[in-house]
Amino acid sequence: MGKVKLTLTVDERVVANAKLMAKQQRKSLSEMIEQLLAPADISLPESVPAIPSALSLRGIAKGSLSQKTDKQIREMMYKDRYGL
Repeated sequence: MGKVKLTLTVDERVVANAKLMAKQQRKSLSEMIEQLLAPADISLPESVPAIPSALSLRGIAKGSLSQKTDKQIREMMYKDRYGL
């Protein structure tokens, strides 16, 4: 299976510490995260497509963000983080 890009939101201090640890181990941060997540890998049978099952979860969140668009959520995050 190929590699995909993954975007995470993580505390700045955690990222800084993780980068230092990766540098000490002479690994990329991506390699470290992949090694941490690999034990949780549950191989799905090839007959079970992953995307439709994920799409079936859409809309189950009933919180205040469930009715907002990605753009609105991103703007809220920037405002919260940078005071914009």
